[in-house]
Amino acid sequence: MPYIVTLRFVEGGPRVTGTWDAEDPADRRFRAWVGLYGLPGSDTTITLTEQTSDGPERLIRRWPPLEA
Repeated sequence: MPYIVTLRFVEGGPRVTGTWDAEDPADRRFRAWVGLYGLPGSDTTITLTEQTSDGPERLIRRWPPLEA
């Protein structure tokens, strides 16, 4: 299943995405984007998801993490 990394600077705003066939390179891109754009207190959201066979995406990682 494809892995998708998404970057948004404001909620509901335009997004930048990348798609990979394997989780490892997608995870590396996720961590790179967190290092470049993940500033505490900003509105930036970065996610790593997996496209499942039945359609919906499954969240693997999110920055900032969701509060419990």
